Amino acid sequence: MPKREDRNERLELARRLHDGPAQKLTALGYRLDALIGQSSLAPIHRNALREIRLDLIDLTEDLRDELYLISVRDLTSLRSELPGILPGFTIELDLPTEAAKPEVENSLATLILEIARNAAKHSTGKKFWVCFESSANSIRVRVGDDGDSTISMKERSLGLKLINAQVQTLGGAIELRSGSFGNEYLIEIPRR
Repeated sequence: MPKREDRNERLELARRLHDGPAQKLTALGYRLDALIGQSSLAPIHRNALREIRLDLIDLTEDLRDELYLISVRDLTSLRSELPGILPGFTIELDLPTEAAKPEVENSLATLILEIARNAAKHSTGKKFWVCFESSANSIRVRVGDDGDSTISMKERSLGLKLINAQVQTLGGAIELRSGSFGNEYLIEIPRR
């Protein structure tokens, strides 16, 4: 088992790579998609840009795999990481009683931390919650904050796209509810 300092350094490196180069690669991919979709683009250039886009997808997946290897975390790591991301928030964390597969726990923890970072940047609330419900077929998670700003999964926010993509990778579904209570993500991941 790595020393706590080593693990914290690895997590910080993974966070910086995720928040910097990985997001820039994703944004670059969206810009390429916009160029490829232009009707005035010559077919030869469209084909060349598609090849570049496929290479960029491969590069992004390689970076994601490397980030996974250096940032492997389980759900219990949320206890130590959430307060650092959400200073000033009251955090209610109700973790599952039984462990999921390590890759699922890592993905769920990463997803929850991304939602927390979005709340830290955009929420007017002071309360953040994570609640797990498990069944034989799925893991259900409610993650939210009591802020009064309304958000929608249809927004063009890169953070929201990354959250949605992470859930899709797990074969799950996500719904975002907003109202007088705040904003809450309802996530359901099938057990495999």
